[in-house]
Amino acid sequence: MGLVEQCSSRKDSNMRSIARRWILLVVLGLSCAFLPSASADDPLLPLPVQVGKIASIKLGETREYWVSLPDRYAVSNEKYPVVYMMDGEFNFNSGVIGGLRYHAMMGEMPEFIVVGIKNTDRSQDLFPEEVTYRDGSKAGGRADQYLDFLREELIPYIERSYRTQGFRILFGTSNTGFTTVYALLRNPDLANGYIAASATLRLPSLAARRDQMIRDFNGGRRQLILVMGEYDLPTVLSGNGELKEKIELTAPEGLVCRFEVIRSEGHVPGNALSAGLRCVFDGWKIAKPLNERTFSEIRAHVDKRRERYGVLSTLPESDLGDLGTRLLGEKKIAKAMEVLQYQVDSYPNSASARVNLGDAHRQNGNLTKAREYYEHALALEPGHAVATAKLKELR
Repeated sequence: MGLVEQCSSRKDSNMRSIARRWILLVVLGLSCAFLPSASADDPLLPLPVQVGKIASIKLGETREYWVSLPDRYAVSNEKYPVVYMMDGEFNFNSGVIGGLRYHAMMGEMPEFIVVGIKNTDRSQDLFPEEVTYRDGSKAGGRADQYLDFLREELIPYIERSYRTQGFRILFGTSNTGFTTVYALLRNPDLANGYIAASATLRLPSLAARRDQMIRDFNGGRRQLILVMGEYDLPTVLSGNGELKEKIELTAPEGLVCRFEVIRSEGHVPGNALSAGLRCVFDGWKIAKPLNERTFSEIRAHVDKRRERYGVLSTLPESDLGDLGTRLLGEKKIAKAMEVLQYQVDSYPNSASARVNLGDAHRQNGNLTKAREYYEHALALEPGHAVATAKLKELR
């Protein structure tokens, strides 16, 4: 498998580590296995899930979609990147989404809003041209309209309705893996990253146009991650290998294609999405603990994430607050103020961050500044008990 490349800097390639993580993913999946689904006609959805419908002019029908929000969505003002998941009834499940939440919790990638797109007639949306199989059945014919629906109707609606960053991943599996690749070449601005799991690429409609579409690519900086099992279908392995080689040889600068081969898996590995996202965000994780000595280095790493990955991120607010207050307790006021100012800058709507910075100014002897930050905290969160008490102490 000479063409197969895996993300070179993967830290957890050790199989025992993978096994431990999969045990946890199974537990995450089972923890939701007995929750009720959104309706009697729906597959088992990870809860809480928001179910919506959108009337599509492009497709001339109403399409259902499902949204899974990060755990902190309701208690923060943060904006999040979005995964648009095709084949929602297959892929939008507690195991897959639990895997994403787990790897985000481990600091290996950002948290995502996940949008699952439910099929109506899946066979129509797959290919731009109608394909006739050996048994006489037909598929395809409206992939262009389907992609226009995603790009011009669904995505704008989601971005109006939720706090999104504008960074998007499109994910498809098997035949919709083909649709993912086709979307990249036809509408590169639809997403920033494209993850195609076990994509079926041996189709005349792509073969005739693929090379020219790659040469003419003008989508700027885009990533295509091709995920498959080590023992996937031979046509999948060869077709994906040819595509990667062609992109490497002829694509303009900016288009990057990477392989992620998952061991001991067949067609469409169950952890394909999390593996693909970890490949996209390779190097995202902060390996060192946050403390006085590492703060500047870690801050620089976090601040550069937007430039490198296109996603804005912050250090956990509690970590910054804990470090800043600990430094105050150690009488390291200048460093504490640096950390706590960064907390305020990172979380401008946080009353607690302003209270912390007020404490730093108070300890530094600047009572006017301290009072100002406590008042800011109350403006953000009227009735904030700690800010109220500290203002009383300064009167």
